[in-house]
Amino acid sequence: MVHKKRDPRLDGAAMERITQLHGLAGDMKQSDHILAQRYIRLSEMIAERMDITLPPGIKRSYCRNCGLPYGTETRVRIKNGICTVACSNCRNIRRLPYKY
Repeated sequence: MVHKKRDPRLDGAAMERITQLHGLAGDMKQSDHILAQRYIRLSEMIAERMDITLPPGIKRSYCRNCGLPYGTETRVRIKNGICTVACSNCRNIRRLPYKY
């Protein structure tokens, strides 16, 4: 099976749109939860459709359970090389490795 090479401009345009949606979701978090969730979901769908891996900075900035961006009231702890992030909306806990 022969795979066609995709135009790199498409990947760049998709990443630009993903970062725009991520920025909009962060701005909307305080005022409209439903719209912020929609922006996050759209960015995930674009990445999936274009077969792009989301950058770690974007991937780790929102709750995977409720889809809302983490806010200022989110609790973050670092202990024994593990960063624990507790979502302020749904109380879901996410554990990420941390190198120091």
